[in-house]
Amino acid sequence: MDLKQLQYFVACAQAGSFSDAAKILYSTQPSVSKVIKALEDTLGMQLFERLPRGIRLTVQGQKVYHYACKITNEMNVLENMALGGMTKWIRISLNPSSWFANQFVDFYNETYEKNYHFQITTAGVRSVMERVRDYMDDIGFVYILSQQKENFLHELTKNKLQFFTMYETDVVLYSGRKTEIYASRKDKAELADLEGIRFIQNYQDEFFDIGAAREDAFQWKDLDISVLTNSDYIMEKMLRNSRVANVSGSYLSENKTGTTPGIPLNMGDSKVIFGYMLHKGEKIDESIQEFLDFLVSRLPKS
Repeated sequence: MDLKQLQYFVACAQAGSFSDAAKILYSTQPSVSKVIKALEDTLGMQLFERLPRGIRLTVQGQKVYHYACKITNEMNVLENMALGGMTKWIRISLNPSSWFANQFVDFYNETYEKNYHFQITTAGVRSVMERVRDYMDDIGFVYILSQQKENFLHELTKNKLQFFTMYETDVVLYSGRKTEIYASRKDKAELADLEGIRFIQNYQDEFFDIGAAREDAFQWKDLDISVLTNSDYIMEKMLRNSRVANVSGSYLSENKTGTTPGIPLNMGDSKVIFGYMLHKGEKIDESIQEFLDFLVSRLPKS
């Protein structure tokens, strides 16, 4: 077994087909298939199910994939170190957040002399979880609804991750300036007020809609989400100029403050929870802890 085989294996798993992986690897489909077959022979197990259209990891392949991701990503870190001396890379994934973006800029400026290098990826909750699980990122920051926390933590446990809450905030409805609820100037909104409204959200699983414990609990499938985006600029423009609304946390959605007033959304005792996930039992790197301490210092004190 060699590193090339693992790199090809990871590329195939992520691409979902040998032909697509070949394009990413600047190779040919027969060559990629040959490398994967050699890896399967070496391990003595089938890694992929060959389907009429593409490929799919077997149960054993999924286990190998987790280890292969860790190995190939650590090799990337070593390569970056070789290119940049003792350059320190910090890999972060997160749900889109203008508040986080502002804090990151300040942290970068404050630690500029330490020569940290960063890889920042925005994604939905499940994707952030998978990236941290597969060692593609060192830490992942997400937003979830408190009513969904139990199911969320169950998913984390299955993936050998743990979650740390950093802040809880109210759920807020940001109504676009051309919506009827904006014109009504309400100072509080009920779930019934969301009927008939189209929504723009930063990924549909922003709060990890994997099913709530109560049948009457809020779920994203109940909303008419017409726009999904990871662009704060598009979010701002849409809220200013169209008939859409957005559901977010109050303090951590400051990009909307100058766009449209936020209206507290009555969801009982539900809160928006902001926090981070890490591999269970693994020691936090000093640079990651430094960044966490910085973020905590920027959150309002309860």
